[in-house]
Amino acid sequence: PTPLLTADDLGSLLIFEKLCDDWVREVHRFNSQRKKRMNFVIFRSCENKKITSLEELKELLEDTSFLETAELKSAFSHDIVSNKVGANKIARKAAKAWMAESSGRKVGSEPKVVKATIKEASPVIEAVPVEEAAPVEVASPVEEA
Repeated sequence: PTPLLTADDLGSLLIFEKLCDDWVREVHRFNSQRKKRMNFVIFRSCENKKITSLEELKELLEDTSFLETAELKSAFSHDIVSNKVGANKIARKAAKAWMAESSGRKVGSEPKVVKATIKEASPVIEAVPVEEAAPVEVASPVEEA
């Protein structure tokens, strides 16, 4: 199966917000030099249906009460404008988790635990013959006259 978001989509992503179980809101930046300060919004379903306006989304959804109370983040908010690379990284991580969740796989946010079995070796005791050493003579101190 093809991914819902392409590499180009992930590269231009600034904000990724999950609206409900089936729909997300994506804010992308333009990559061209002329439109570099502009951005655009896409609403995407888990079936990869794309909509560009909030009004179209309200027509498709049965219950729109959550949209009226939801605070949708703007691409011109301070934390996005001051750190677009960090915002892109956060949005990409959220998008990849949503894509994995919507495709039916379990999200791998928890580290995998591998159980290792350690075989304890029984201690081997061998009788080692002890050689008796010759007594060491202690030198007596020399007195100077």
